[in-house]
Amino acid sequence: VPSGELATARYFASIRNQPSQLLVFLREMPKGGDLHNHLSGAIYAESYLQWSANDGLCLVTDTMSLVAPPCTDTAGGRPPASIVFSDSVAYSQAIDAMSMRNWNPALNGHDHFFATFGKFGPASGKTGDMLAEVAARAAAEHVSYLELMLTPAGTATSQLGRDIIWDPKAPTFAAARDGLLAAGFRAAVRAEAKQRLDEAEGRQRDLLHCGASQAGAGCRVTVRYISQVARASGPPQVFAQILAGFEVASQDPRFVGLNLVQPEDDPAAIRDFSLQMSMLAFLQPLYPAVRVTLHAGELTDGLVPPESLRFHIRASVEQGHAVRIGHGVDVMHENGALELLQEMAAKHVLVEIALTSNDSILGVRGTRHPLHAYLKAGVPV
Repeated sequence: VPSGELATARYFASIRNQPSQLLVFLREMPKGGDLHNHLSGAIYAESYLQWSANDGLCLVTDTMSLVAPPCTDTAGGRPPASIVFSDSVAYSQAIDAMSMRNWNPALNGHDHFFATFGKFGPASGKTGDMLAEVAARAAAEHVSYLELMLTPAGTATSQLGRDIIWDPKAPTFAAARDGLLAAGFRAAVRAEAKQRLDEAEGRQRDLLHCGASQAGAGCRVTVRYISQVARASGPPQVFAQILAGFEVASQDPRFVGLNLVQPEDDPAAIRDFSLQMSMLAFLQPLYPAVRVTLHAGELTDGLVPPESLRFHIRASVEQGHAVRIGHGVDVMHENGALELLQEMAAKHVLVEIALTSNDSILGVRGTRHPLHAYLKAGVPV
């Protein structure tokens, strides 16, 4: 063992029970990639509030949600978002509503977390500014690679997806894809994705002064993208979004795959889970170079009926062609759980473990968490 590595290991062992020393050690430690990052959720509420004030958005004071103008006065309950910068109480309340800050773990973290996205949604269109923020923060934490989940071509996908001919009793994936491609879907989504990302990355480079003598450290972080699919949408829309993800990633090397987002326990997501896996089973072989990573098993007993805990991870691997699984918390509830772990280890299906998220949102922590089971089975995490 190299002497430097030995000395580092000894120092680490000496501070294991000193949180303040561990903080400095771990912050400065060189790291690899952040593989599970929702771009809009990675932005601090403080940034959203500042951008909203700059852009003239409004704040609905009853729900602490950002909305488009017109605004009213404070008594009307929809004042300009800029009001928070002259009202410290409103400022704190808005940040708590749009994040997990000060959240009471005895209450429902799951619902609070997923509700935050709707509260800051209107401010989350500044993709270039968002890229600059997360890249700069990654550099400060010595993270060298980011994969960011975002929607690459939402306008074209939504417009053309409305015209899909869909028989809910017997959906025909081949006909749906052929119809979309015949309507110019491929060119439309690729063009929109390229234009939007080119503009966003240009803005990011400007904000970080990339190429200048005083370039920000965030310029050195490698950034790639995952096309996100809103799994709680209707089946035709989900199919169009999945197809858009494959089309964009097969043409633009900045996009390395696709993923299904939104709560896995949403009623539509539960109802359509198997259908969505069938969509992926049909489409992925047509785009074999495009990788799939899937949120699966972000569930726990009591959140959904037992039947929904028994197959999501296996179906994601065997039908959905997932080479990575996000969360995988309920793996020990799956039918044939030990055999599934062996299969994932043999196929090198990596699990993106998110310990703090699983604790705050699902209440799964400590020995209840399956991390040790994954490690024991040799599943990469």
